Amino acid sequence: MPTFPRNSILLAIDPTSRGFAFAVLEAPAFLVDWGSKSTRAKSGGVVRKVDALLSRYKPDVLVLEDLAAKGARRRKRARREIGSIERLAFTRGVRVERVSRLGVLDTFAPGKSKYEVALSLGEIFPVLANRLPRKRSTWRPEEARMSVFDALGIAAATVERTR
Repeated sequence: MPTFPRNSILLAIDPTSRGFAFAVLEAPAFLVDWGSKSTRAKSGGVVRKVDALLSRYKPDVLVLEDLAAKGARRRKRARREIGSIERLAFTRGVRVERVSRLGVLDTFAPGKSKYEVALSLGEIFPVLANRLPRKRSTWRPEEARMSVFDALGIAAATVERTR
């Protein structure tokens, strides 16, 4: 597995039902930027906005969820968007890494939940500690800000697994 030189820029994208969340990480553990972008589903806005992020941050690596991994549960639209983002990265000459959801769980909270992963990431990146979502009850939908922690998790897990 390749290692990342210090100061490598990683851009992680996590598609959501309303757009996508992103995290920009400078290896090994400096959080440059994070957030979410909303788009219209049919307008192709996700690819345009990801293209703008690629132009702005000029990442060395684009990190996406591994859809071929065991436990990947993405809808058809999200799978199409991830494929489109991956093709965009290839046309721009950006290396693409894939990380499974289970890989993120195993890295930061083995045998636990997404919430425990978010807590671990909040400890590693204190700037996000006050943005931690509440623990989800079974009858509540997941908070939108959890997707930022999902994006950060796949970026940080990529760096961790190459150490």
